[in-house]
Amino acid sequence: MKRELIVRKIEHGTVIDHIPAGNALNVLRILGIRGNEGFRVAVVM
Repeated sequence: MKRELIVRKIEHGTVIDHIPAGNALNVLRILGIRGNEGFRVAVVM
């Protein structure tokens, strides 16, 4: 049985992909995202 995952497009946002392991929080720091701005952020493995 073949399964599909349907993913909706991001209307207003940015995807940063293929970050080396252990560097996701560094990317957030470089972008100045501290977590209190009201942004929605997902860090997914």
